[in-house]
Amino acid sequence: MTETAHNLPPARRGALRWLARIFLSLWGAGFVAVVLSFLKPPRTRAARAGGERTLRAGALDTLAVGEGMLVRHGVRPLLLVRPRPDQLVALSGICTHRRCVLRWDRQRSAIVCPCHAGAFDLNGNVLSGPPNEPLAQYETEVRAGEIYVRL
Repeated sequence: MTETAHNLPPARRGALRWLARIFLSLWGAGFVAVVLSFLKPPRTRAARAGGERTLRAGALDTLAVGEGMLVRHGVRPLLLVRPRPDQLVALSGICTHRRCVLRWDRQRSAIVCPCHAGAFDLNGNVLSGPPNEPLAQYETEVRAGEIYVRL
């Protein structure tokens, strides 16, 4: 004959209750840990490395004085401009108006948006057009003839 939980002796019934409580407590603790790990923001690669991220943008020789070049970096390209031999400028390559890819206009000495005629100066400030926010700026450094941009 099989015994149901109601027909078990009190000692066995108490042991089963304790085992069920322990099992459910462990399961609940695991559930809470999963929820908390989901809510915690992920650590970025830079945070895991413990330092700043730098992007190798290419050789300094490839960027002539007065020229600019777009440096592809994931979904956020950078625009590098070399206005003088001793100066490098790195700005966001994405327009703050409608996220169009920007380009350097040597004749105007401005960064222009081909989509809506927006223009920015070398400090990222808006010169004209519909953009209402300046471009993000990045620090540059030249090491051993290579351009590095600190992100």
